[in-house]
Amino acid sequence: MGSARAALIGPSGPALWRGVLGSALLTVSGFGAGALPVDGGPAVAVGLSGFTFGHGEVLALVLCWAGVALLVTSWLSLGPRAVSGRLPTRDAAWATALWSLPLLPAVPLFSRDAWSYLAQGAMTAAGVDPYEYGPEANPGPFTTEVSPDWRSTATPYGPLHLLLMRGVVALSGGHPAVGVLILRVLVLVALAGLVALVAAAARRAGVDTGAAVWMAGASPLAVIHLAGGLHNEIFPLVACLAAVALTLDRRYAWAGAAIGLAVAFKATAVIVAPFLLWIALDRRRRLQDSARPLPRPHRSPLVGAVLDTVVAAGAAVVVFALATLAAGTGLGWVDAISVSDRVINYLSAPTAVAHLVHAAFDTPGFEDVLAVTRQVGRVVLAVALVVVWWLYRRDTRSALRGMMLALLAFVVLNSLSWPWYHVWVAAFWFVARPGPRATTAAVGVTVFLVMGIGPNGSTSLYSPTLVGAALVASAAAVWWWWRATAAARTATDTVRTPSPGRDA
Repeated sequence: MGSARAALIGPSGPALWRGVLGSALLTVSGFGAGALPVDGGPAVAVGLSGFTFGHGEVLALVLCWAGVALLVTSWLSLGPRAVSGRLPTRDAAWATALWSLPLLPAVPLFSRDAWSYLAQGAMTAAGVDPYEYGPEANPGPFTTEVSPDWRSTATPYGPLHLLLMRGVVALSGGHPAVGVLILRVLVLVALAGLVALVAAAARRAGVDTGAAVWMAGASPLAVIHLAGGLHNEIFPLVACLAAVALTLDRRYAWAGAAIGLAVAFKATAVIVAPFLLWIALDRRRRLQDSARPLPRPHRSPLVGAVLDTVVAAGAAVVVFALATLAAGTGLGWVDAISVSDRVINYLSAPTAVAHLVHAAFDTPGFEDVLAVTRQVGRVVLAVALVVVWWLYRRDTRSALRGMMLALLAFVVLNSLSWPWYHVWVAAFWFVARPGPRATTAAVGVTVFLVMGIGPNGSTSLYSPTLVGAALVASAAAVWWWWRATAAARTATDTVRTPSPGRDA
């Protein structure tokens, strides 16, 4: 990957240093305004309790948003070189690392989900079924840290999530703060895996690896919500990226095992799996068209691809079954997935439509309107996933674009959407070869999403002032981006036809 010193003294240096400062500000500000433990966290422990309320908390909020601004502008400043194929993979990888590592000692930021994860691990260790009961069924230090909104709620995550959290709880010695530190180490390791696998998939797909890593790993969404927020999205996402890279290498059993691991974490991973058939089919066609001798007995590419997919599916089922048996909790998580419907925010299109209908027609019973729009959203999403899968079957390039579009459809049409869900789309963004206008829109959406949640995990989506600020920031980012990338657009469409990735 190259040394950090080479990246820091090169053209990317000013942006990298600015991002490090932003990340450090997030860590410090989190001790006053983050998703603090009930005892107040490190600030209270060292006698600075005034940092967690009143004027101290206001100062922490100012520092936090200053840190966010530094991270966002640092990421943006690397972008024009990324989309023009001039950002070394080394620099994008070091941006991810240097902006994430200062968060190691931080409290959970922009979400309290990490406390819930640990409580679910404690439940599993105590023999309490997290798919039937909420954390309140297992009182203790971990349950105390869970948001009151979720203490009575079963978990929608898979058995591998529970096994991992059970291990973290065991290593923590019963101390939630230690559990958070261990979890962050695991997330940072997984984030390094994400960078490596995004680069590997991009290289195999023939797209620029620097741009792919810039969008997937160095993005403020990844740094703030994965490294900072500790969301478990990172684990199934890494497994899905591994499945794609392995399929591109025609290692189908291993690819299936990776999909099994991903689904055992979170059901979202199922969206990626069907597109692997089209990649396998394209690989078979390329083998047939090559000068190499064909395997005996020779099969048609479609039959061979179907058999490859059967092998992958078998491996996925075995891995998933083993994870389920190891967790000892059965398949209750399938029924528990619907608990997420309790959350209402308009990042989800069905929820946004329900708000608009309710306001425009002054209809009574918002919940009734929401139930209808969510059901319509589910139907539209199911149809969209099938249509996208079928339309994007031509070759590997087409299948990779279909994966990204299917994931995008999910985060938009699902009953619930959070900013960190969009990391899935970002991870597959450049292997899908989007055009300059689509990438410009993605930049604007990224900036808006980063401002959609407060540092303590509270939503900013229903504050007119905060939403207005997010829209202004997003519009400013789009304006700046369009001007900064004008030369790249007029010279050549380097996003649609990027140069091979560099590992300088």
